[in-house]
Amino acid sequence: MTQLSLFDAMRGPAVILPVVLPHKRLAWDQATIELHRHDNGLWMWSTSFHCDSRGSGYKVGPKWGKFAESKADALFHAVRELEDRLERIEGPTAALILSWAGGLVA
Repeated sequence: MTQLSLFDAMRGPAVILPVVLPHKRLAWDQATIELHRHDNGLWMWSTSFHCDSRGSGYKVGPKWGKFAESKADALFHAVRELEDRLERIEGPTAALILSWAGGLVA
């Protein structure tokens, strides 16, 4: 737990908003988007997916250098990142993830 100063009371708490497409049978999710507001007010994002025998992912954090000015912009960039990673993968699982991700920004 972090000790807050008097000036920290003027700020709202950090917000972590995971957006998840759960897997029907397995323990891990098919796709996840995490959005988090950084200390500087910018929004960060991360993406993860498990598609048949392939997968990719990372946790949200400033070390990746992925920042956007608004939560909506961060979500847009996260969806674009998933689309870029899945565009060469064929099959129903990839199509399901792409359809889900596209619906988030529509």
